[in-house]
Amino acid sequence: LLKIKKPYNLTTNLMELLYNKLILWFFNVKYKKFPTINGKIYLKNSGTIKLGKNIIINSKLSTNPISGQGKSIIIVKSGAELLIKDGTGISNSIIICSKNIYIGSNVCIGAGCKIYDTDFHSVKIKERLSPNNPGTKTAPVRIESGAFIGADTIILKGVTIGKNSVVGAGAVVTKDIPDNEIWAGNPAKFIKKIDNAIPQN
Repeated sequence: LLKIKKPYNLTTNLMELLYNKLILWFFNVKYKKFPTINGKIYLKNSGTIKLGKNIIINSKLSTNPISGQGKSIIIVKSGAELLIKDGTGISNSIIICSKNIYIGSNVCIGAGCKIYDTDFHSVKIKERLSPNNPGTKTAPVRIESGAFIGADTIILKGVTIGKNSVVGAGAVVTKDIPDNEIWAGNPAKFIKKIDNAIPQN
């Protein structure tokens, strides 16, 4: 069978570009180079967002349908900071930053991932029912350069993921992952070491 390519929709792509430029400008996102955003990003920022260069964000179903989720969502609350370094890719994922989230260079974040630095609610019923929900715990999240986060992974508050480490699809990460290791499962557990040594000639 012949593969029929859809015509390049210049109007749609131009509208997405203008929308994303307006959203990043309106929410005062700082960047070295405007990121490549496929689709329309959902973004709210009351704190600080800093982006490096050569960042790619997929934010529509057609760019990566494996999660069934068709948008990237980034929310940074008042007083919080989100920093994403050069060459990182994010696909139809959710980042909620209440304190501090750092994502290093050349990180791959698969489709449908969720990264939270907050519990959102207290574990105590009286605090949950209070208007300001006191007692909610937050702690910084740090994803070091070269890490690969598999699709539908959930990364919770206070976690550091080491350089070049791999998190298996669907994992729930509740504690630190050292450099150059593979972790998977719910909760995520150590699987094996990765040999990232550069071969010598």
